[in-house]
Amino acid sequence: MAPTTSPPPKLAKFKSSSLDHEIYTANRRSTIATASSDWKALRGGVGGGAGGGGPGSGPNPSNGRSLHAGGPMTRAASTSSLASSTRTMTNYQEYKMDIINQGKCLCGQYIRARLRRAGVLNRKVTQRLRNILDPGSSHVVYEVFPALNSMGEELERMHPRVYTNISRQLSRAPFGELEDSDMAPMLLNLVAKDLFRSSITWGKIISIFAVCGGFAIDCVRQGHFDYLQCLIDGLAEIIEDDLVYWLIDNGGWLGLSRHIRPRVGEFTFLGWLTLFVTISAGAYMVSNVCRRIGGQMYSLLF
Repeated sequence: MAPTTSPPPKLAKFKSSSLDHEIYTANRRSTIATASSDWKALRGGVGGGAGGGGPGSGPNPSNGRSLHAGGPMTRAASTSSLASSTRTMTNYQEYKMDIINQGKCLCGQYIRARLRRAGVLNRKVTQRLRNILDPGSSHVVYEVFPALNSMGEELERMHPRVYTNISRQLSRAPFGELEDSDMAPMLLNLVAKDLFRSSITWGKIISIFAVCGGFAIDCVRQGHFDYLQCLIDGLAEIIEDDLVYWLIDNGGWLGLSRHIRPRVGEFTFLGWLTLFVTISAGAYMVSNVCRRIGGQMYSLLF
């Protein structure tokens, strides 16, 4: 099942929407802010119990033993909760960085495939793209990239005018000349802001990769081989600012493979029973045929 592709973006009318982007980013990062506020409140509770300034901290003969008995247990529970929360947030941040690095690797692979399709891939470009692939995330890249590449190629075939000569469509410079290394990432960021302003879908994510591939062709044709790394870093910033939380909610980059090629459901008990009965019936029929043929051959020979 291919992702539903939205109509191709009109690149000449892209505008920056930084306010919408900031609101979106603030809403998506509310979970981290909530977690940090919980940690501060929990630490404040632990400090208040230890300092003795809170209510009930004064000498009270009736409950003095319970306070002394419950204090160490409360501190231990609070410390354990803080440690588990810290581990959870650490794993979350590591997973977030993995998604960003995997996106950079996918971008490098897509650019190389796009340049090969355009016939402009040479040794210099290959050497510059060779160090982009992260060995730690290669298994995810190798599993996801065929789906990303095939869908991107389909978009390029359906809308060739949109995904070629990107710099001429967006840049005001003569003949779409990329004057410095920051121009292509900046224009790509403007495209992403407009593309993801209303919603995020797998089709739009594939579209931004196709736009990045078109920029890569322009960079190589203009002789700016060193701009490719800046272009990949620019897409990584887009992933970090606009896409990473959506990707986490949708299974990471592996969600693209599952979206395009959904897994076939496992066999149920009825399915296995039907398969067993079918195989048994076939074996029984084959044995009867062999027995009949053997009996006829025996009667002919003897």
